[in-house]
Amino acid sequence: MLNAEGRSSIRDVVRHTGAVAVVPLIGDEVILIEQERVAVGGRLLEIPAGKLDHPGEPPDATAVRECEEEIGYRPGRLRLVGSFFTTPGFTDEIIWLYLADRLEAVTANPQGLEEEEATVVRLTLDEALRRVENGTIRDAKTIIGLEAARRERAS
Repeated sequence: MLNAEGRSSIRDVVRHTGAVAVVPLIGDEVILIEQERVAVGGRLLEIPAGKLDHPGEPPDATAVRECEEEIGYRPGRLRLVGSFFTTPGFTDEIIWLYLADRLEAVTANPQGLEEEEATVVRLTLDEALRRVENGTIRDAKTIIGLEAARRERAS
């Protein structure tokens, strides 16, 4: 990296394929997944999410697939509410965030040990937001997603 004054520095950068995250809503409830996250040394309560790791699959199709795999619901409607960089200090990962409703129950198809041992949790949106406020929900994409659902509900 070279700055305007000609000084240089070296940065390690993780290149990422991108990901999706989905806030699945049934009435006033949100469906979350609690799973082990080795990097943080414990379980986190999160919205369904996953990498864009199927070549040619558009983000909205990835969002549907991740909901089916992780929580056993197929969204009947997805609404893209935005995208954001997760940690631009070291990676170019971007997450496309969707709100999902008109959910249809399907057979879950967990991928990998974390998802196989995960627990699906249904909470009211208000309860999920209380858990954000009291620090129980600490995952950034989940906090952003729940706040987007709050804004949507208020409009």
